[in-house]
Amino acid sequence: MSAAKGKDAVAAATEDARRDLRRQKRDRIRDPDIGEPRLVEGVEVAPGQWSPDLWGLPPDCPVQVLGMDGETLYVVDALGQLAGIIDSAFGQKKIQRLFLHRVNYLYWAWPRFGQKGRITGFDTVQIVDALYRAAGRKGAWSPHDKLRGRGGWSDRAGNLVLHCGDTLYVGGREQPIGNYEHYFYPRRPSLPEPWAKSVSDEMMDATGLWSALASFTFERGATDAMLLVGWLVAAFLGGALDWRPMIFVVGDKGVGKSSLQQLVKGVLGDALVKSADTTAAGIYQRVGEDSLPVAVDELEAGADNSRTLAVIKLARLAASGDLMLRGGSNHTGTSFRAYNCFFFSAINRPPVPPQDLSRMALITLMPRDIGRAAEEAPVIDVDVVGRMVLRRAVDEWPRFHELRREYRRVLGMGGHDGRGQDTYGTLLACAHLVLGDELLAKYGLPNDLDGLEPWAELLAAADLPEKEDASENWRRCITHLLTSRVDAWRNGIRHTVGALLEDLKLNAISLQTANEQLAQADLLAIDASQVVPRARGYALAIPNQGPMVSQIFRGTDWGGEGGTGVWSAALRQAPPAVVVSNKTNNRQRINGVQRRCSIVLMSELG
Repeated sequence: MSAAKGKDAVAAATEDARRDLRRQKRDRIRDPDIGEPRLVEGVEVAPGQWSPDLWGLPPDCPVQVLGMDGETLYVVDALGQLAGIIDSAFGQKKIQRLFLHRVNYLYWAWPRFGQKGRITGFDTVQIVDALYRAAGRKGAWSPHDKLRGRGGWSDRAGNLVLHCGDTLYVGGREQPIGNYEHYFYPRRPSLPEPWAKSVSDEMMDATGLWSALASFTFERGATDAMLLVGWLVAAFLGGALDWRPMIFVVGDKGVGKSSLQQLVKGVLGDALVKSADTTAAGIYQRVGEDSLPVAVDELEAGADNSRTLAVIKLARLAASGDLMLRGGSNHTGTSFRAYNCFFFSAINRPPVPPQDLSRMALITLMPRDIGRAAEEAPVIDVDVVGRMVLRRAVDEWPRFHELRREYRRVLGMGGHDGRGQDTYGTLLACAHLVLGDELLAKYGLPNDLDGLEPWAELLAAADLPEKEDASENWRRCITHLLTSRVDAWRNGIRHTVGALLEDLKLNAISLQTANEQLAQADLLAIDASQVVPRARGYALAIPNQGPMVSQIFRGTDWGGEGGTGVWSAALRQAPPAVVVSNKTNNRQRINGVQRRCSIVLMSELG
């Protein structure tokens, strides 16, 4: 069943046609033929006889000056695009490029006269002088943090700003591209715009988006479908969000990953930047200043994950909109700030660092039933669904922050830290915007009508797959040490540090025997009560510096050079009840040398 049918479809098509006519009329500007006067505020003005405006430019100049940044002059060309010009490129061809279809304006504003007073061209020197004069009066201007590309943004009042390429929507109202508040929105290739009329619950349901997502074999069923709806909405909103969550879909071959990517592309259309083989540099060069979503298929784990992890790092920076700095070949640094939502899929997820796991929602596609087509792609109307989703998001945007606060509160009840609340709270709030209470109730999901508290259990932090690999930094540091082998043999076996401590705990070996072997790794086992009165069992003293300990952490996040690393700083992040690092009682003699140590109370490690 189509979402756009009958009078609803006719009304939307009619409004689209009216909108196109308004734009054509707005953009239909006729410049006088060469030699003819131009009408300025109702008065005919002969070529070259105009009065300058505040910036020294002729009236209604098709090219607007923004300002200077170093050697570069930034202007807006006759199409509304941003252009940067340096002195060496400022000739007649560049001027014609800037004025494009408005070239006749040049003959009127800066005419060059020949014999008998006839206009034979335009004066490039006067044009360059006028543009630089205007730049001097405008002052310094840089596209960094002043330029906003296509996608979602917000203004100072919190209104949703949508840059659809050749038009802006501010709070749902259409207005021309260009300067708005303190930002410049340049003209770019057009993107899908919001549906021309309001979208009811019935129409939203009839898009088939939910039934299409529900047809996939998600491990958590409707919960995962809800998260994916939320990501699709967040993908449209982009820079308007304080936090941009990423999705990582994993599953074996034939479970529908390609079909899901195809569905995502169908909803987002040209707004989606999609690739199956890319690099971080390729992505940020492609998206530029746009806040458009990015989908990367087959982001697989491999022998060398450096390129893959660079892409994930870019997604991490985009989540919060952090600034990324890069050096250039000409010794000029460049900066880049991403505001994109990322969608990844793979059979084998690469080894993602914990700081990145906390920014993504992991979704698993389970094997399909025997006999079911491996790539059975759900069918949606790609010309309608995305625009309807976008229209619902625009209309309901004023509710977003309140919804997000409520979802964050509920997720906190489920054990989520701040990052988990940011990621899942944004996804759930975005989905709620578009689906609404009635449809959520119809789909059997928690909603405002019945209360959102069930989400604390449905998405309990302890049950999420990404939490399994996202333990605290200090705990991972200790785990690495305890699972490292000691260069000493006992009963024909090289034991790990943890195994020696376990044997000591079970009285299988004496404290002296344990320390004879631990000494090979520059470690020491002591009675825990020597450090903390009434403490039980044994403690492990780890020198804050030393070549042998440095060797254990070589090649890890806690390693270093020359016997100095960062393991001691990592261990200090542990609760004082687990790791003792104060100077009062952290000195121990190991291998004949007294040193400062971090002392792990094994009974408190858990």
